[in-house]
Amino acid sequence: MPVSLWGVSREVSLNLPNRAVGYLLLLFSIALFTYLALLLRPSYRRYSQKQWLWTAALALAGFIASQLLPLRFQFASAPVADLPASAAMLLGGIPLLLAGVVVGPAGALIVGALTGLGTSLGQTHQLFDIFGGAFTAVSVAFVLQQNYIGKVYHWLRQPWVAGLFSGWLLTILSGFGSFAAASVSGLSALDQALVVATANFWPRLLEGLVAGVVVTLVLRNVPDLRPFQSLIPPPTRRSLQKRLQLNYFTFAALLILLSISVVYNLAVSVSTRLVVNQMAYNAAVVADEIPEFVNQLDMQLTLFEDDQAALLNADTAVATQALVELYRRNPAYQQLLLVDEVNGVTAVYPDESNSLALSPTETRAAASAFSPNAKDVALANMPTPDQVLSLVIPIRNAENRTAAVLIGRLANFSLDELLVGLQGTVGGGTGFLVNEDAQIIAHPQSAFLRADWPGEEDRLRSLWFLGLGRMDAGEAFRGWLQGGHTRELIYTHTVEETGWTVVTAVPYEIVLGQALRIGWPLLLILILGTALFYTNVALLGRDITQPINKIVAASKTMAAGGSWSATELEQREDEIGELNQAFIQMQRATRKQLNDLSLLLGTSHDVSTSIDLTQGIPAILRGALRGTGAAGARAVVLNPSGGAPLSFGEGPAAAAMKELDRPIMTRLRHMQELMLATANQIRAALELPREVEPPVPALVAIPLYSHDRFQGILWLGYRQAHSYDISERNLLVTLASQTAVLVENARLYAIAEGGRRRLAAVLASTTDAVIVTDQTERILLINRAAERIFNLNASKVVGRPVAKVIEPAKLVEALTGREELTRNLELPLGEDKTYYASASTIISNEGQVFGRVAVLRDITHLKEIDEMKSDFVATVSHDLRSPLTYMRGYATMVPMVDELSPKQHEYLDKILVGIDQMSQLVDDLLDLGRIEAGVDLAQERIEVKSLLESIAEEYWQHAHLAGIKLQVDIANDIPVITGDGSLIRQALTNLVGNGIKYAPNSGPMWLRAEQKNEELVISVQDSGPGIPKQDQLRLFEKFYRVKQRGTEKVKGSGLGLAIVRSIAERHGGRAWCYSQQGEGCTFSISLPSQNGYRPPVAEKRTADSEP
Repeated sequence: MPVSLWGVSREVSLNLPNRAVGYLLLLFSIALFTYLALLLRPSYRRYSQKQWLWTAALALAGFIASQLLPLRFQFASAPVADLPASAAMLLGGIPLLLAGVVVGPAGALIVGALTGLGTSLGQTHQLFDIFGGAFTAVSVAFVLQQNYIGKVYHWLRQPWVAGLFSGWLLTILSGFGSFAAASVSGLSALDQALVVATANFWPRLLEGLVAGVVVTLVLRNVPDLRPFQSLIPPPTRRSLQKRLQLNYFTFAALLILLSISVVYNLAVSVSTRLVVNQMAYNAAVVADEIPEFVNQLDMQLTLFEDDQAALLNADTAVATQALVELYRRNPAYQQLLLVDEVNGVTAVYPDESNSLALSPTETRAAASAFSPNAKDVALANMPTPDQVLSLVIPIRNAENRTAAVLIGRLANFSLDELLVGLQGTVGGGTGFLVNEDAQIIAHPQSAFLRADWPGEEDRLRSLWFLGLGRMDAGEAFRGWLQGGHTRELIYTHTVEETGWTVVTAVPYEIVLGQALRIGWPLLLILILGTALFYTNVALLGRDITQPINKIVAASKTMAAGGSWSATELEQREDEIGELNQAFIQMQRATRKQLNDLSLLLGTSHDVSTSIDLTQGIPAILRGALRGTGAAGARAVVLNPSGGAPLSFGEGPAAAAMKELDRPIMTRLRHMQELMLATANQIRAALELPREVEPPVPALVAIPLYSHDRFQGILWLGYRQAHSYDISERNLLVTLASQTAVLVENARLYAIAEGGRRRLAAVLASTTDAVIVTDQTERILLINRAAERIFNLNASKVVGRPVAKVIEPAKLVEALTGREELTRNLELPLGEDKTYYASASTIISNEGQVFGRVAVLRDITHLKEIDEMKSDFVATVSHDLRSPLTYMRGYATMVPMVDELSPKQHEYLDKILVGIDQMSQLVDDLLDLGRIEAGVDLAQERIEVKSLLESIAEEYWQHAHLAGIKLQVDIANDIPVITGDGSLIRQALTNLVGNGIKYAPNSGPMWLRAEQKNEELVISVQDSGPGIPKQDQLRLFEKFYRVKQRGTEKVKGSGLGLAIVRSIAERHGGRAWCYSQQGEGCTFSISLPSQNGYRPPVAEKRTADSEP
């Protein structure tokens, strides 16, 4: 199987059909191509420029690939020039499959046509291959683009499967094209199409498989080439009838194909056997006549003893005279020659110099005559066109050895009389004779005389000659005769005496015709049987699907709320009838369920419109009566407001049934339900005396429970013995549940209403203002104190956004803030009022946020006292500053006067420590007063990272001695802030100093800085014992110190954190603390990070604390 680079064979051309049928099939192909193009026209309109580029590139690639790397099979060259060459173009199918994947059927139609055009121009020269390529490409594209769910459809989307499918389809279409383009007609054209399709099968299959493997690898590396498609169910999954039809057609197609194949091969085999038997008989008859014919020739050239002696004479003249005598006695011979052992002509008559040379066959016959076992006579070919046959006779001497050979040449001798029995075999046969040198010596057409006959050697070398087996003395096979355009059934019979071969050939269309006559009845019966079977399947499918479709239509009608009657379904006794009955029962049950649901819906509506038991429970009881047909219905429930239980009754028997309320309620406190069908069962279950006749002979009672709380009972009585079904029980259980919910809601409402009234009284009587908002930052509640403070009317502001009702911006911010749970602030209102506001988030037990609540308390009097205290402390601190200076000066001069004893030194040191502590307290008070007084701040750029690192370095030794490791955690992109560097440093050193004093030996202490929104948050985190939550609210108050175990000996004034808060607020920020008991503390201050910030002058201070 050689592989070349380029596959163009002969000239580049296209041949038109040779028959009218070919033109009709060509018009049909053109019409189908046009129809596909019009059908795909919407796809062309939607094509993008990229898709058109893909189509053009693949079409060009397909045209070129149709000639690249042809792999020619051993049987690829047909013995008839009319048949197209069969070669596998290894790259020919790749553009076709890629087009099906990338551009879909519309683009594949163009790519396939261009690929087929390349094959037609360079290989087959048939117009039909253009359409074959186009139709194959479209079919493969549809297979690859289908998006149905299922394993079969999944496999069909695989490129290698589609490639094999394309090879199979191209094989069929190549046979179709060969039939249309054949120069012969009828069954000969069909036979030629079968031969071409058979020869193309493996090349096309290999071509498709190579393309499928290549495209699979391409898609695995570039999966985006394949457009994404969501999978949908195939039509067979949506229709039972279509599924039956598909299964039937699949089975029928396989059955018909298999049957046609079996019938065809069987009929062809039988027909071939009949024809071969006739051919063998005719050939045998002719073969038997040939030896007699040779003997007759030998008798015409009779040699006497005198003739043999003269021919063996060494004198040439004597031998020549003997030839003259023989020539005169046998006028049929044109020339006689005497040949010696070295094939030299020793005598000849008549002497014609141009005919003295022996032909190759005469030479071989003469050489064979000199062999010991030479025949008495042999035949050889003629050396000139006029001489048809030569008779070779050995001349033996006295020792019976061949001494010379006599050759007699017959002039214009005809063997046609031997061919008469070979012509017209089974109506169209041809026969001829071939000599031992494989040359035709007798043929009904003179043009084939002396032509070479390939015979056995060519049959074995070419697959076109398919052996049919050996007969008694001959062999039959299929092949082509020289110059023929149709396949022939050929039979050869070799005559051993002469070495000649009798050849008889019958056109294969005769075999096919006879096979058709044999197989046509079987095929017709098969088609009729298939049609009848399909009719039966269709009727059976309709018989199954029509009732199902009616049920489906009825279901849709019922689902849409329409009416439907059971008489519309056919009454049957089979499984369909059972299905109909089951559907009717289901419809009745569904109708009853709908009625029950409608009843429950109406009851639920009545219950939901009111929580008044006197309205809701009677509605439920009436619904129970409608749904069950009971004679009476009663309910006994606990009183939501306390006191005796409440009882309700509906129905004509309700009043008489009242006497059973107490015993039933007593029993159901410890039971799930009571379902009593007879009076005896009622007496036994309720422990009634035998002489007491129950008011009703049957009853059913359900306890009422809500959250495992017994709420009462619901029970129904019937006028006669009653059996209970599951649907009735479910209805009663549902009604009982609604009753229990109604009672529970009434109880909860009573509790809530009582709580609401108490809360309203508390809010109305308190002097603190209360404002509550919901999740949408709208006012939910406002008490009288808040109305008075903000001059509002609760009825007008409830439901409005808090930002549009409350004026103080800080209070609005506290009510709408979402970053913290609680915020405390001092809120000045008017000129002489100050309120302490505390805003907190309202969180349920489940963690759900309901809104915010703010409580405002008037602290004006407390502020006045605080200011008086501050003024007093500031005055005292200022007045104490000079005396303290004198005291320290003179105390330090005491040792200069005289030497002091150790005890005196100890006392003096304590005096100095006390003076230092009092001086520090005075300094803190003065600093705090200066900050609160609103002294202008120094504005400078502060590198936060450098500030924290310098503080850590400054306090490193103190921290190390206290068992604390200072660590700085700050990002490199922290922005530079603007503020008073000394005050900010003082605030941070106060926090670090407190951490060292109150959390010794606690491990690491972190100094952190991070950007949050528009604020820079600096925090100091220790690992100490933590601060209780009750103390965290007052941490930043002046002179407040937390009293807890282990801190009694820590010295301090209680002003450090107040100074920190004041510094943060003066810079427009805030300070807060977060601590968990036993997990350390984190003190944080926030400073505005925007450039150009200027703090307000003489602003009232506020206090923030975050727990």
